[in-house]
Amino acid sequence: MTKQFNQLVPYERIEGHNIPCRRKSLSTSCGMNIRMDEDDETSLRGCCSWCRQRFFTKEKLKRRFPIVTWLLKYSLLDLRGDLIAGLSVAFTIIPQGLALAILAGLPAQYGLYTSFIGLFVYALFGTVKDVAFGPTSILAILIAPFVVMGGTTYAILLSFYTGLLMLILGMMNLGFVVDFVSFPVLSSFSTAAAITIACSQMKSFFGIHLTAVRFLPTVVGLLTHLHEINLWDTFLGVVCLAFLIPLQHFRTSSFFFLEGRVAPHSMSLRIFSKIWNLIVTARNAVVVIICGVIAAHTNVFTINTDIKLGLPPMQIPTFSYGFNETYRSPTQVIGDLAPGILVMALVGLLETVAVANAFMPNKKLDATQELIALGIGNILGSFFSAFPATGSFSRSAVNHNSGVRTPLSGIITGSLVILALATLAPYFKFIPKPALASIIIAAVLPMVKFQDILTIWRANRIDVVPYFITLLSCLFIGLEYGIGLGVTFSLLVLLYLMARPRISIVMRKTPCGDVFLYVKPDRSVLFPSVEYMKVKISKAIDSYGCSTKHLSIVIDGEHMFRADSTFAMSVRHMVDHYRDSGFITVFYNLRKAPYRALDVVFLDSEDFIYCEDEEKVYQAIRAGIVKSGISNQSDERDSHPLKRRKSSHWLTSSVEY
Repeated sequence: MTKQFNQLVPYERIEGHNIPCRRKSLSTSCGMNIRMDEDDETSLRGCCSWCRQRFFTKEKLKRRFPIVTWLLKYSLLDLRGDLIAGLSVAFTIIPQGLALAILAGLPAQYGLYTSFIGLFVYALFGTVKDVAFGPTSILAILIAPFVVMGGTTYAILLSFYTGLLMLILGMMNLGFVVDFVSFPVLSSFSTAAAITIACSQMKSFFGIHLTAVRFLPTVVGLLTHLHEINLWDTFLGVVCLAFLIPLQHFRTSSFFFLEGRVAPHSMSLRIFSKIWNLIVTARNAVVVIICGVIAAHTNVFTINTDIKLGLPPMQIPTFSYGFNETYRSPTQVIGDLAPGILVMALVGLLETVAVANAFMPNKKLDATQELIALGIGNILGSFFSAFPATGSFSRSAVNHNSGVRTPLSGIITGSLVILALATLAPYFKFIPKPALASIIIAAVLPMVKFQDILTIWRANRIDVVPYFITLLSCLFIGLEYGIGLGVTFSLLVLLYLMARPRISIVMRKTPCGDVFLYVKPDRSVLFPSVEYMKVKISKAIDSYGCSTKHLSIVIDGEHMFRADSTFAMSVRHMVDHYRDSGFITVFYNLRKAPYRALDVVFLDSEDFIYCEDEEKVYQAIRAGIVKSGISNQSDERDSHPLKRRKSSHWLTSSVEY
């Protein structure tokens, strides 16, 4: 680090003291300016002081470690709410974790490996109490193609690299990237993911053996293997769905079938309400337990046989891949995983943001801190054989409805998952595959929202195009590519709209009768739109038939808040071109940024005419006419060039561009 000391001021007073002290500035190669005492023996003290003030203030520590904020105010009432919520989420995450691992093409126990370490990390770094960190259906289906390529090694490495990317983005304060994913793209991606997930579970639902994971190959495989349907698996799956779907939409507060039979506030009704609420909350666990007991005493259902017992070992992920005669170096592995890493980082943040906005709509979300929490959770999860995870919408809803008070509920849930891994793992092999498939299908059905198409059409018809581009590309190319195409196209639409501002161009007259062309863009004119503005002005001149006679052009910059060098240079060329044609260009009502950009480019040239009010605009137009020796006014008007009526005499023609 190079040092260049430049004296700032002769003397300054140290804060909190009345002692004058000579200070100097340390300019570093990385662009930092550190104020230092002249008596410092080394620059280390100054660097430490700068780092402390920049990164280790009380506010910064509270932001990076949100647990400090709520732990100091923790109460027994909070503990009660967190215990209930943590237990409720545990009943949901254990069966869901098993099912989601199978959805990803992994052994079932990997779903539980993914369901505990992230909860501990999120309790330390997360900002939303309702978020239940863990495996999700969308990430699981995104992982499946990579599991086919590299097995569990690729799934674990996806967790590591996705977490690393999230952490880097968070440290760079890039949480705002989620703002570039529009609602049509997000809605169509969720719908396509739900359809793909439900379709992928049909092979387990019907007892058909398929290896396809994408939508189109799975549909083709199901149609060509209809003769392999296992009727017992199909029957069990239908029964499970018939149990899960109604409970998913049941309102625990209304028991219409008990009205008139039981007193509204009786003890029996309260007991029944609590029992029923427990069944609704733990419906997935109920399905798993009942179906597991039935499968243990029969031999007609397809079950999981490759379940490893016990807790996962803590170990560093293997960054290369080798199987039989195939070897992939760490660099080649990153190349294989790159599309998935980018998409999973984006989708992981989007899911968590969606959960936060759903359950705390009136509170501003710190997306950057969420990126850090998700990143650390996935990195540490990879050391325990976890695949990528994020905030789950379904489990977060259970968490919220159970009365969660703080993120401590995640620690309770994670502890129960570890307990289940240590004690219940031998019994997981009896859980039938169609039961787990029905759990996933019931969970993703609410994600299909075709009614959004009508809303999007009514709001802005052009948004239907990125919706269908995302939907079709996700279904027929792949989810990881579909969302990329959708985001790219929606950004192109956004750039097109930015490059095509609405420019009002009308013919007006001054109080003296001098005609001028009045140009007013409705937004800032930057480099994508400056040529468009020039073309519109040229067309307006041709339309009014003014190309061969003198005309003044007034550009009103009331709505132009920003400007760039391309805009300034293009406007300079335009002004020079119209000057050679005998026209003058007057700028009016400019904001600070456009004025500064134009002033720099024109370099005090007389061609840059700027007026602050209408009176000066009229004077500039008349002066330009007199200077050019051309006038379309009578001698009487020429003798009174500054005679002015009210501003309402900015007469507007009926033509507008």
